[in-house]
Amino acid sequence: MKPKTKKPNFKQPHPQAYIVQANDVTSEEMYRYPDEREEPVLRGITFDIRIGECWGIIDNEPFELELLMQIIGNVRPYASGRCSLTEQGMMRRKRRILPHVFFISGGDTVPGNLNTLEYLMYVTAHRRIPDRKRQATILKALLDSGLYYLTLVPMKQLTMAERAAICLLSAAMSKALLIVFSVSELSFPPQLAKGIRYVVELIHRRGGAVLIGSKDCFFVQTVCTHAAFMLGGEFRKSGRVDVMLKTLDQRAFILTSEKPELLEMAINKAAPNLQTYRFDNEVHIYVRNGETISQAELMHILLNAGVTLDTIQTSRPTLQNAYKEVLAGHVI
Repeated sequence: MKPKTKKPNFKQPHPQAYIVQANDVTSEEMYRYPDEREEPVLRGITFDIRIGECWGIIDNEPFELELLMQIIGNVRPYASGRCSLTEQGMMRRKRRILPHVFFISGGDTVPGNLNTLEYLMYVTAHRRIPDRKRQATILKALLDSGLYYLTLVPMKQLTMAERAAICLLSAAMSKALLIVFSVSELSFPPQLAKGIRYVVELIHRRGGAVLIGSKDCFFVQTVCTHAAFMLGGEFRKSGRVDVMLKTLDQRAFILTSEKPELLEMAINKAAPNLQTYRFDNEVHIYVRNGETISQAELMHILLNAGVTLDTIQTSRPTLQNAYKEVLAGHVI
């Protein structure tokens, strides 16, 4: 008679439950400065992820991003604060991937001797689903996501970003509730980003959530419901992507000129209510506090001021622009 195996103490969370609750998390890893001063790499990280949310953490420092992803995924311990997964807590000192976490770091761990379809069949072989039905599910996911062109391509011929996308698709077919997608060194072209967005929606539909670490603002804006800007080991701005676009990127127009300094001075003199910043040969015009200005009104101001410009472009809010604003200190 076989002894009964003890089932893991894990309960499926309520549909509105938190997948991640991080409160004032500080890393064990420290930066040491020439004056012998030490400072934690990550400090006071606080955010929550609910079922059906996809959070994108943006930082230009890959080490900081990877460290945060590993802490949230329970791969690496943290020094202080509290982090719980699926409202059940996690052991601060024990490094192991929990059964409800699927951790993806880049795409360099996949076997190169299999094509995409073979790889996905291989990693889902443990599922108690007949092969034909499982293959049909995989092919449908590749087709619906727009990633069908990768189906028969050997994994070794895929770019690192494409491999990472296929790893995410395999995670969507798992039962993990939290998918950690740590891709700080990768950039994703539009077609691949849209395919990943579909895969993330698959994860949401089965009751999971996704945490992405990336420096690619376009990718995060395309894929994520929420975002956070991490600077110097701290969160500076975070929230829903649509809200961040409205509140942080208030740029209305982009003007280019061979003499941007003179153009900016003329605008400031003719229309002091407009806020301007110069980036190389560009002059960016901002409208604050809910005010609006049309392109015709702006051109009228410029003509009256007697200034000329090379091009004028109406600016659409983007997460990249919002991140630049925070980096430049224009947003408090």
